[in-house]
Amino acid sequence: MNKSIYDVVIIGGGPGGVQTAITYYELCKEQNITPNIAILEASDKAGHSFTKFPVHGKLISNNKLYTGKAPESRFSERFDWNSLITNEKKILMRNYSRHFYPEREAVVNMLNDLVEAYELPVHTNTKWTGTSKTEDGLFEVHTSKGVFVTRYVVVATGLEPVTPDIPGIDHVTKYEDMHAKEYYRDKRVLILGKGNSGTECAQDILNEANVIMLASPSSARLAFKTHYVGNIRAVNSIIAENYQLKHQSALLDCHIRNIEKVEDGFDVTVEYIHANGEVETLFFNEVVAATGFKSSLQSLVEDFDIKWLHNKFPSISGTFESTEVEGLYFAGAQTHGLDYRTTTTSGFIHGFRYNSKILAHHLAEKTGAIDSRSKALTMPVEDYVLEELNESPDLWLQPGYVGQLLKLQGDNWISLGYRTKNEFVEMNDESLLFLTMEYGDIHQFQESFSIPREPGDPDKSVHIHPVIRVKDDRGIHAFNLEEHLESRFSKDVYLPEIKKIIMTMEAKQPV
Repeated sequence: MNKSIYDVVIIGGGPGGVQTAITYYELCKEQNITPNIAILEASDKAGHSFTKFPVHGKLISNNKLYTGKAPESRFSERFDWNSLITNEKKILMRNYSRHFYPEREAVVNMLNDLVEAYELPVHTNTKWTGTSKTEDGLFEVHTSKGVFVTRYVVVATGLEPVTPDIPGIDHVTKYEDMHAKEYYRDKRVLILGKGNSGTECAQDILNEANVIMLASPSSARLAFKTHYVGNIRAVNSIIAENYQLKHQSALLDCHIRNIEKVEDGFDVTVEYIHANGEVETLFFNEVVAATGFKSSLQSLVEDFDIKWLHNKFPSISGTFESTEVEGLYFAGAQTHGLDYRTTTTSGFIHGFRYNSKILAHHLAEKTGAIDSRSKALTMPVEDYVLEELNESPDLWLQPGYVGQLLKLQGDNWISLGYRTKNEFVEMNDESLLFLTMEYGDIHQFQESFSIPREPGDPDKSVHIHPVIRVKDDRGIHAFNLEEHLESRFSKDVYLPEIKKIIMTMEAKQPV
């Protein structure tokens, strides 16, 4: 048994766990404190899942090199969807790939360079096998290399492929085992799943297979219409266009009732969703299952009976703590349950890296590495708010989910740092201002490229725009500021509106 008692043990050496550790290390360094944490990684290196996924090698997360501002700026961070966030900003994805959609290996190389640069205590080849809690509230994390005892646990193990309960599913090729594209040459291929994994598979064999069909019960959703980056990205959407143009492709909304192995292929029985329940058996030479991912947390279900959100992610609070187990936290894609299928991005590096930053600050407070996130403003509050709107990547990339929290205390304004909207709502406090960037109700419009705009009426802003929420003794009140084409908020237009909200809050302060 490892007899040391750690402050924090992070399970998983992917981007979520590494980001949490880096921010925690930076906070400790500022206070001249030696961090007392351990990172447990089942493989021989950080970021191991990116050695396998995406299967066909290319990420769909943007790596925009030029923004008009320095690569190290907060503004440029908005458009760099792969780098982790550090104070020095010396290790960025642009140093590993110059492609807009980087190769998956670039993430592995970047993560391991960060681990080395920060001297993070990653215990490789250490497989997590279970977790228990002692009578005095400590966690015992059981691994292939002994037991790690800790005050707090962060689970950042990522997601694993889902295998649906379909008769005959054992006969098909799993997404992670898909063959080289030449294997599918001049064959009829069925792909189970219409997400980015399924469409990525279709893209890979587009000019090899003769017929390609994708099947799932729900209709395909395109990210440019929903503003949810987990829906089909344009780079993977050629199959949808081919379907509409009748190019030996189809997107089937159906239930798969049976997959039967026959000579030269498979007979697949489908029940159509939009055809009055019509049932048909279709022949395919090959079937590939690209049916999505979910949290791999069965041991926590067995050890602590944790609950689920969307039957896919662990149930968590606004501080990413388990709703069932005090002191048990989640990082990385595990935090996506609170904003699943919304316009925010906690299922992806460019979203959950900000969740990890918030979590690291929270843990630093809990362990005593920092006293508080509270910092008195050194500029007028309205100028601070305007600067956040124009520069903050946290607000921009986690719209409506991560915000800047301010508190009016007497005559002074204090920043409480970045928090989730959930934590803000859960807080039993008043005189709070919560600043976010958000979309309006984009789903009311069928055509995403012709959404009307109503200048002068900020409450009807649909594209991303500032929202200021105020919490007082009467509850929470939201104020919309008008959208702008480039989201550049000028002093002459926006500062007066911000001042109105600030002055109303200040006028209500007790004398």
